[in-house]
Amino acid sequence: MIVHLVYILLSPILWLSVYIASFFNKKIRLRMNSYEVLLKDSIIKAKQTNKEILVFHAASNGELEQIKPIFRLIDRKKYFVMLTIASPSSYNHIPFNQLDTFSYQAFDFPWTVYNFFKKIKPHKYIITRHDIWPNHLFFSKWFCKGAYLINANLPENSKRLFPVIKSFYKYIFSFFTCIYTVSESMKTKLTNIIDDDKINVIGDTRLDQIEYRYENKKIKLSIFENSTNILFGSIDEYDIKVIFESLKNRTYHSKLIFVPHEPSEKLILYIEKKLKELSLDSIRFSNMSNDVNQDNLDAVIIDKVGILADAYQFSSISYIGCGFGKGVHNVMEPAIYGNLICFGPNYQILDEAIELVNQKLAMPIHNSNELTDILDLISNQKILEQYKNNLKKFIGTKQNIAGKILRDIL
Repeated sequence: MIVHLVYILLSPILWLSVYIASFFNKKIRLRMNSYEVLLKDSIIKAKQTNKEILVFHAASNGELEQIKPIFRLIDRKKYFVMLTIASPSSYNHIPFNQLDTFSYQAFDFPWTVYNFFKKIKPHKYIITRHDIWPNHLFFSKWFCKGAYLINANLPENSKRLFPVIKSFYKYIFSFFTCIYTVSESMKTKLTNIIDDDKINVIGDTRLDQIEYRYENKKIKLSIFENSTNILFGSIDEYDIKVIFESLKNRTYHSKLIFVPHEPSEKLILYIEKKLKELSLDSIRFSNMSNDVNQDNLDAVIIDKVGILADAYQFSSISYIGCGFGKGVHNVMEPAIYGNLICFGPNYQILDEAIELVNQKLAMPIHNSNELTDILDLISNQKILEQYKNNLKKFIGTKQNIAGKILRDIL
């Protein structure tokens, strides 16, 4: 493939660009400095095992959550499990007790990727969602007995469907042994770049992880346990404008939970400022203690990552953020708790969001007035209970996806 050849020829220039970027970007620098040490340790462990080696790759924490249900099911007596990640921010969420070794992913230069596969010698190479790199797929064909993509996603406006780029990804996707996706509609999209017989509609392993977290709840917010609440999850600056326009018109007195997508100090201060303008008292999650007078609190701002999935247990209505920006975030986490779900108009990138809308189990909104109408339903217990029951039936049809995928791969 000519485009791949050009990509390989440009590798020295790309390597130099990454090297220079490492001086200015902490994450790139950490990944570069740690990779050789972690890989060396992984090679030693891989050489000492006589088990089949499975290499899993996750771009960041969201993708890592999708693989965790599979890790829990693997027979460690038969298989040696290695994880690679791209983002250092995922490090604190790695389930080390379910792995034999871990490394950052090799940067996609032909010499680094060749060295990785030659030294590790994985039997199977498994990627989740969309972090697909040409040289990794190319060399996996040389060294592995199979390469797999789970939870495959291809939005309608994906750049992978653009002319020239599309033919390149047809070439890259041809290296996959099998692709597992979440729905028939997603399979139809994927047939634009890969043969129909390589695609298996099986479901999303993320739901297995959501169910696991549901059964093993970690956090408690006593302030919310005996009241009906509204949660604004994964919100960005675009959402905040719509949310606070809506809150100006509120007729209910439910407590509010705010979870920024990126809990930066700047964004948290802005939320606190907007709440104060509405005479609403708030507290940050990190400042909560038994000494806090909870009676006067109107809102909690979650200022830590990794809390959101469990926080949905304390809400009845959830607004999912980024639907007025790059695209709505995880909608299945509130679904498993039976929340009435709403989000902005940019939800087409997420197949499960499309499915929930089509099943009338979630509501897209386009402005603050529509959001107000939905949030006003917080006092309508009959409707809230109806949504909860319908979502419970929906979730029941999508269980044990990880087990099905693992049996098929192995």
